Amino acid sequence: MRQAERLALVHNNYDLFQTDPEEEFQNRIRSGLFFPAESDLAMLFCTLNRKYFGGGLPEVTIQWSSRMKHAGKCISKDRIIRLGRSYHEHYPEDIVDTLKHEMIHIRLPNHSRKFKEEAKRIGASMYAKNYPGMLRGMKYMYVCPACNLTYPSRKMLRNRSCGKCSKGKYDSRFKLKFVKRLDDR
Repeated sequence: MRQAERLALVHNNYDLFQTDPEEEFQNRIRSGLFFPAESDLAMLFCTLNRKYFGGGLPEVTIQWSSRMKHAGKCISKDRIIRLGRSYHEHYPEDIVDTLKHEMIHIRLPNHSRKFKEEAKRIGASMYAKNYPGMLRGMKYMYVCPACNLTYPSRKMLRNRSCGKCSKGKYDSRFKLKFVKRLDDR
């Protein structure tokens, strides 16, 4: 048995008569007194793997990245999940959600229909929130003409529609409209 699995079993047995380990982890984060170490994330990974994937995902290395500005990234060929420290310092309540999202990427590399079904099944969101530090490097701002959802982008977009309104397929009714260059502020 691997070290992370042993830690997860001890943790789960200790909490056998208390709350769900995932919920307890969330509560500890919400308290504001806890920001998980990589070993805590490895324990959470084992718990979520058993709960949602029947223990079928391979063991991965989970790392915090101080360079990443977005929520997370899965490098499935290297079995690495990286979580963006900057993002999660702004949104610590999203740590569990981001980890669940990246765990799906171990098996499904892109946001396909199957990925979206799996995310819905385990309660993982599809997209991360924006925060001021994340927009650094973004040059263009687009908006959906129907729902007014904004889309910052590093490059000019052509024939892209709102993911929320067009349900994952391009729909010209929801083609994103250019608003402004972000470096013109």
